[in-house]
Amino acid sequence: MTRGRPPATTSAWECHIHLRLREGEDDDLIAFLGSLPARKRATALKSVLRNGGSLFNQADDEQIDEEMLSAIDDFLK
Repeated sequence: MTRGRPPATTSAWECHIHLRLREGEDDDLIAFLGSLPARKRATALKSVLRNGGSLFNQADDEQIDEEMLSAIDDFLK
């Protein structure tokens, strides 16, 4: 039995983003990103971008755990 995620059948497009967040100006973003495990930040950002900053739709096809939903909800308040 193999472990981990199965190999993708489609090609991937990579986009590396570097953010410089400043205390006092970007405290909400710092708190949001800091509350997420490093390996879940990309998924959270993709979901927020897809939804224009609104909460997730039930039709969203990505698996989002409760911890991430809570962090995003706190960020959007």
